[in-house]
Amino acid sequence: MHKLLKHILIAVTSLLLLLALIIVSSAIICSFAITTNEYEVTIDGLSSSVRIACIADLHGKEFGEGNSRLISKIEAQEPDAIFVVGDMVGPDATEEEAERFVELVSALQEIAPVFVSNGNHEQEYIETTGDDLFGRIADLGVTVVDDSFVDVELAGSTLRIGGTLDYLCGYGLAEGESSPLLDMMDDFNDTDLPKILLAHMPFSALLNGGYTNWDIDLVVSGHTHGGLIRIPFVGGLYAPPWEEWWPTYDMGYFELENDTQMVITSGLSGYKYVPRIFNLPEVCVITLLPS
Repeated sequence: MHKLLKHILIAVTSLLLLLALIIVSSAIICSFAITTNEYEVTIDGLSSSVRIACIADLHGKEFGEGNSRLISKIEAQEPDAIFVVGDMVGPDATEEEAERFVELVSALQEIAPVFVSNGNHEQEYIETTGDDLFGRIADLGVTVVDDSFVDVELAGSTLRIGGTLDYLCGYGLAEGESSPLLDMMDDFNDTDLPKILLAHMPFSALLNGGYTNWDIDLVVSGHTHGGLIRIPFVGGLYAPPWEEWWPTYDMGYFELENDTQMVITSGLSGYKYVPRIFNLPEVCVITLLPS
């Protein structure tokens, strides 16, 4: 019996050490490797297919000097447009980190038209420092959609692209009360063009079914970091509020009500001191297809 218990203990200890080694190895790999995940989204009103590269949640991290590896990865996708969907700098970013983000966007603009939306970390950074970060980005000729929208032609199709960090359900407003965001969304909705909304936090659209108030074809989000630690064949373990533990909306493609579709990119960095595990940083590639 003593020998049996000893063998069991050795086996369990070996398995735990092996698991620890696998987890540490995954965390190391997920700190520098970049993958791509591709999604096809069919939208009424398109006259041609449009290929979009989407990134989010860089948090000031650098993939190669000057983000050279990230830029090369995006360029290799041959996108017709690039969406940058928030939290590219941290809330306590240095001037150097903010400038590196501006330089990244400038480099991406050489590949394809870039559309940048606000994230909660950029919002906090701007409020803390007073840096006109989005003004500097707009001066590069990059389109910033922050509670605003534009009509653009991409690969032969005309689309309306908007962006917001706020809640589409009018969270915090009295019943019947309006706001600049809701007024903007009314204008955003007033078109027959295909409509894409960049909303850094998925729950900006999902909370209280806010997205159902408008005819949005596609919501593109980040913020969740793909659940940070992904359990194979199960999904993400933790995503920043609202869902937190075992999130339903961690990453990927989702069909919502009212024919609205959503794609959530798992982003590029970890979250605070928690590394990504079994969760490679990604460039999300979305191909919009005519129905």
